[in-house]
Amino acid sequence: MTNKTKLMIGLLAVLVFSVGGILLINNSDILNSWEANSISLLKQYLKVIGFLSIMAMVYVRMRNAKKEVIEEQED
Repeated sequence: MTNKTKLMIGLLAVLVFSVGGILLINNSDILNSWEANSISLLKQYLKVIGFLSIMAMVYVRMRNAKKEVIEEQED
């Protein structure tokens, strides 16, 4: 596997973890002993992590697309 593939798999794993964490928090009573502010803060952190992983995936795809366009223009 190339480094790009490993990076994309890692970013997808982070995205699945963050979405799964948010769904778990919303649909279970695991964090009943926590204050509402703490739960909200944890969900916001998970949302930010998920958003950053999506942005990193878009960046990697756009960088590779740019390289392909440059290679096509050189040929």
